[in-house]
Amino acid sequence: MSFNPTPHRTIAGIKRYQGVLRQIETSVLRMLPEVTRINSAMSKLAGLSEDLRILSLNAELAAGRAGTRGASVRALTQYTRGLVRRLLELNENTAGQIGLYRQCASSLLFLRHLRQVEIASARLGTALQGGTAQHAGLALEQARRHYLDQVVTNVEGLLRAITDVARLVRVVDDVVGQAESIATNIATEAVTTGSHEGEFVAVAETMRRYVEELRTMNDRSAKAIRLSEKGCRRMREALAGLERQGTVVAA
Repeated sequence: MSFNPTPHRTIAGIKRYQGVLRQIETSVLRMLPEVTRINSAMSKLAGLSEDLRILSLNAELAAGRAGTRGASVRALTQYTRGLVRRLLELNENTAGQIGLYRQCASSLLFLRHLRQVEIASARLGTALQGGTAQHAGLALEQARRHYLDQVVTNVEGLLRAITDVARLVRVVDDVVGQAESIATNIATEAVTTGSHEGEFVAVAETMRRYVEELRTMNDRSAKAIRLSEKGCRRMREALAGLERQGTVVAA
């Protein structure tokens, strides 16, 4: 019995294998700044949701003071509160954002373990002979399979987390469009409220400012998400290539 490497266990094959691992690791490292940007941008969601909630309550109180002249604005504030509820529900579901960090960190850890296994495999063929080599080779193959499976699992998890955050961004984008329309309508209705016009104009301007902040948050997240998705899919393709390669066998 002897350690009989399959094609990827030849010196040239091992070097190619290790080269792919380094590329995948580099891709993960390049994703980390994008993940940071996503989390930094989306961290503003809770604060902006609360700002909109308070603004809608104040606008409703002002509409009450305006009496019948504030009826249209009061109806618009009801729509605003519905949008706020959607934002608050989104903020409670932050699993995707948390998953981005966890999956990136875990992928790096398992990739480094896998590279160590590959280094050991490269040395094994010349360092050992006979049954000892066979036993050690099988142990290394089991370790390689384990760590490769873990990397694949984490990359798939990373892609799911990115998809979750992308879905959140699409919902926020829809809310932004509706809130912008509400702000415009409040400003239009303000001219019919007599002495309360200034109060409602201020509400509309403040809402537009919050909407613009939400839009900026979303734009930054969307760009980082697109780059992360591309990197993740490239890693998945590279990993699929590694999985198709052979294993340690007995001679």
